[in-house]
Formats: sequence, C-alpha cells, structure tokens
Amino acid sequence: MTVRTLMQAGALALAAAAVGPATHAAPAPALFQAPALVQDRVLARAVANLQVTAPNLGADNLLPLSATGYGREVSFPVSWTPVPGAKSYALVFEELDPQQPRAQVFWIAYNIPAEVTSLGHSIHSKAEFQGPQGFMQGQNSFGGIGYMAPKPPVGDAPHHYHLEVFALSRTLPIKGGERIDKLVSEMNNRVIAEGELVVSYQAPRPVDNGPGGAPPSRRP
Repeated sequence: MTVRTLMQAGALALAAAAVGPATHAAPAPALFQAPALVQDRVLARAVANLQVTAPNLGADNLLPLSATGYGREVSFPVSWTPVPGAKSYALVFEELDPQQPRAQVFWIAYNIPAEVTSLGHSIHSKAEFQGPQGFMQGQNSFGGIGYMAPKPPVGDAPHHYHLEVFALSRTLPIKGGERIDKLVSEMNNRVIAEGELVVSYQAPRPVDNGPGGAPPSRRP
C-alpha cells in the first residue's frame, strides 16, 4: 500500500468518525505519518508515464562508484522519454529512510526545457544554467545546491534511491536554488506525466586501517 493510499484511508476514517451523534463518536485515528516521495506528495498526479534510464548503472541498477561519496561524487547521466505537450521537466533524486522524518533529497533539477530529455554526468553545483538548454537546480537535504552523492554507512544493506522525472504543463515561476517544498508546491496540478527509476548502492567493505578499520560514514 502506497503512502498516498494510506493517507487517503486515514482521511476517510476521520470523515466516517464525524458522522452520527457526537456522544458516540469513536476516537479519530491518527493520520499516517511517514517520509514520502515527491511523486506521492504532489497533488493531482499524472496518469501518463515516461521512461527513465541511466546508461552508466551497473547490474541491478547499481550506482557507479563515481556517483557516490566513496568515489568522485559527481552526478550520473540520466535520460527520459519525451512527453508531447510538456513545457518543462523536473528531476528529483531522493531516498526514503524510515529513521528520518522526511525523505532525503540528493538532487533537484527543474525548468529543464521541453526539448531536453537528458542530463549529462558531472553537473556542477550551480543554481542556474543559462542558454537555450539551461535549467535550474535546487537545494539538497544537506544544504548544498545540485547533486549530493549518496554515501551509505559501511556495513549497511544496500540503500535504494528513487530517481523521479516529471513532465510539466508549464515552466515553473521560481528561481534557482529553491527547496523541495517550494518545488512540490509549484508542481501541484501541473504534472502531465511522470516516471521513476530505483537505483541502489552498498558501501564498499572497509579496508583494514588498523584495529578500527575504515572510519564510519556520516551521510546516507
């Protein structure tokens, strides 16, 4: 059951509890609280789909080392199928972690022109790129602009990251460097198609650096 379905079920339960004499009303159940992906947060989600691909992934959609905090920490190439009628695209790269109050955002790119259906590797941490193929990047969950390389802790099971691409009915009236909440608000009711690619990564085994081994990671 998805986050959206659970939230809708909670709302229906609240409405049902309000019907009938107040003296006999059952206690209202708490609404479902959990981290949610952007695709579950945005209002009026699209029914059309687009396909998201990343040619540099390894087997089982494994992130390349260069795109992680254990490598060069640079973004990886991403492509998606064009959507007729789209005026712009937005990209979000995030992770759901039950131990975190919100999804962890590693990359936000938006106002990608309608004729652009891919982003290359090693994109710089810049809020706005000018030119006919220019676009904007927002803040990640770690306070930076642009791509933040995942770095799951050593010893963890593989972490899974959601790469979401949204085709929008307009260019969003926001500047570069915005936070995810602002992006979601502006995307509401403007998504005409969406797609998702789930990728994973597991930290390399620690190298023997003495009794303590490799130092622990501090990032997801």
